[in-house]
Amino acid sequence: MISFANGAPYLGALPFERIASDAQRILLESGERSFQYGSSDGIPELRAHIVELMKLEGITARPDQIIVTSGSQQALDISARVILNPGDVIFAEAPSYAGGMAVFTSYEAEIVHVPMDADGLIPQELERLIGEVRAAGKTAKGLYTIPNFQNPGGVNLAAERRQQVGELCRNNGLLIFEDNPYGMLGFDGQTMRAIQPEFEDITLYFGSFSKMIAPGLRVGWVLPPAALYNHMLNASETSQLNPSVFSQQLISAYLDDPTWPDKLAEYRGIYREKFNALVETLGQVMPEGTTWNRPTGGFYLWVKLPKGIDAEALVYECIERGVVYVPGTAFYTDGTGHSELRMSFCLPSIDDIHKGATILGEVFRDAAAMAVTR
Repeated sequence: MISFANGAPYLGALPFERIASDAQRILLESGERSFQYGSSDGIPELRAHIVELMKLEGITARPDQIIVTSGSQQALDISARVILNPGDVIFAEAPSYAGGMAVFTSYEAEIVHVPMDADGLIPQELERLIGEVRAAGKTAKGLYTIPNFQNPGGVNLAAERRQQVGELCRNNGLLIFEDNPYGMLGFDGQTMRAIQPEFEDITLYFGSFSKMIAPGLRVGWVLPPAALYNHMLNASETSQLNPSVFSQQLISAYLDDPTWPDKLAEYRGIYREKFNALVETLGQVMPEGTTWNRPTGGFYLWVKLPKGIDAEALVYECIERGVVYVPGTAFYTDGTGHSELRMSFCLPSIDDIHKGATILGEVFRDAAAMAVTR
């Protein structure tokens, strides 16, 4: 099966010999600590690294303000548990990360999607929807956004819009859930200033090592507003007691090596090459009228099919032919997205990208021909 579905990193370029050496050294020097319960907010050395990482996006924080979690997905979950009541409204980009939507709806929140364009979430649309929600007598709690190389749309929230969105949220009493697993994966190596620095009193900033190092270690973090820190820490303790000490030590050792940015740069080059292979092939094989965005980093290509082609209806035919993608309906909670799909280009090989995209093109061209004859 050639998978364009998994939002999974390519791990083939990781320095496994060095990681194995780090693991052996950690266990021989501090094995009892590695396999024991640890601090519920994370080990100090990793939190210090996280503070340094966030500086690259303009965030100033102290290690004792960080809560380390078992992936940023868990950080989202404990945040929703602390903040949301049944019936509360969370605004989210249209489309938005399916895992985030699942978290919020599991706490019985209502998702209101905010339209996007090539510069990300549209502030005027957010303002309009806030007014509609308030007029309906509903309680709006926050905005969930992935401002960098958004999942699934691949777009960046423009710098001026970050300020506008932050001001809208502050003026309307909304929290900002700023989810940023992809911020350091721009193809050109550039990072954008986070929303959090100008709005630290209302922003929960979520980070993860899953995309930039390895998801199997399950290490993420949240930087909450000071007023929410103790509530978040208590929620984290009740759900996990503490994150894996050994996983944190491995990541901390990885970041101790001053050459880790070089490895990240290597990955950015690999992902850029795979992205180029995908869009080149799609340009040759997809039916006329198909469009897609041009992300400058991250993992995802968002594809819009011609009218009359249902990506959700065709997903099983593609699976039977050995290719899988995620239909657009997975990224909305209002039933839309049938003519859209997300393709993740980071995990498959370039050869598989060519083969898989060619198969998709055949299926979608056949569907387009049938739509014309109806």
